[in-house]
Amino acid sequence: MIRSRLIWLILSLATAPLFAQELVILHTNDFHGHIKASKRYAGAAKIATYVSELKAQHPAVIFLDAGDAVSGTPVSSLFEGEPIFEVMNLMGYDLGLVGNHEFDHGYQKIARYRAIANHPLLSANAYDPEGNLIGDAPYQILERDGIRIGVIGLLTETAPTLFTPVGNEGLTFLPPGDRLKDLIPALRPKTDVLILLAHIGHEAELALAEQFPDLDVIIGGHSHTLVPHPIKVGKTLVAQANHYGTHLGLVKLKLSGDPLVITDSFGDLIAADELPEGRPDVENLVALYESKVEALVDVTLTRVEQDYSKQALQPILENILAKAAGTDLGYYNRTGIRDHLVKGEVTARMIWNIEPFGNTLVKMTLSGTDLLILLSQEPELHHAVDKIEPDQTYTLATNSFIAAHAQLTFGDDTTAIDTGLLIRDILIEHIRDQGLDPRSSNL
Repeated sequence: MIRSRLIWLILSLATAPLFAQELVILHTNDFHGHIKASKRYAGAAKIATYVSELKAQHPAVIFLDAGDAVSGTPVSSLFEGEPIFEVMNLMGYDLGLVGNHEFDHGYQKIARYRAIANHPLLSANAYDPEGNLIGDAPYQILERDGIRIGVIGLLTETAPTLFTPVGNEGLTFLPPGDRLKDLIPALRPKTDVLILLAHIGHEAELALAEQFPDLDVIIGGHSHTLVPHPIKVGKTLVAQANHYGTHLGLVKLKLSGDPLVITDSFGDLIAADELPEGRPDVENLVALYESKVEALVDVTLTRVEQDYSKQALQPILENILAKAAGTDLGYYNRTGIRDHLVKGEVTARMIWNIEPFGNTLVKMTLSGTDLLILLSQEPELHHAVDKIEPDQTYTLATNSFIAAHAQLTFGDDTTAIDTGLLIRDILIEHIRDQGLDPRSSNL
């Protein structure tokens, strides 16, 4: 049934009337290094099979990635993201985007990603300290079967709050709307289809669609939003394909006339378990890199008798950090918890996936007032807020990402001592020796 649905999709895309042309856009976002197939994630090889089959049967297919290709798995973390772009080369991407997590190893590492990748990494609004664009180009114009396709690449202007300031000093991020005001008038006359490849978040992308009606399609990322079918804002389609390769996005545009105009559209998400078997050459490269980390990460630490969401894990991880550092409490930002646990065996790989960034444990001293400000950055009310007294001083165990941003915000009002101990090593050792205790208290 799954295979027949895929064949139907491919054939329906390839049988346009002779007087019309079709453009097919395949897309991923927030892949975060999940090149290996699992129960939840397609992996690189299965996606590659679908992409190559469709490109072989249809004259106008482009394959786009909307950023955050790295940071999320042991292979990505240990090799600082480089193998991910090698695998993406085999997957057949035409264009990618610089997301905020491409800065996790410092902005100069992006030059290395650009050198590895066979496809351009776009970025129209991110600048290095000398004022140079950090990506390969602000936009690209592709041509498929006589269709001219313009693709603009933009990253959220809040990016500096989302990665470590260490190695990312002096960067500038312009508001996406400011760049679109210049780029859309320049590109619209030269293109039949104008696409924004955006790592901004679904709600912000919907707002840009309303603000800039000359955009035909927005392929989004950053918010990890599952958009089953593209949302139409005016004539603009806004799409996003969840995260980690749970789905492959597909948008079909029908064009006709002279000049070409879009007359019809269709969009869908293809789930991981609906994709065909993996392409052997991609599977082999993935297996090569996985073999370099398996002995380290495919080790059972304990068992759990229930599922743990990111929200449920937060106080447990904070308690482990506080115990390790001997502090009043711990703080582990919810957005830094990158995966959840399911009932059954807990392996070291799972902990690497939960904390893929290589952050270290930092002991901080700060006032209750500043601590409340820090906790208020959470997307939801932090569970310890009602226990904090503003006029007291607290010792806090946290990760180096949070500590670096806290010091930028509060300056000399805080002290910070970096222990140099990797958070993931602390978590792995504790869970291996003591299990995962669901009882936790920060104070």
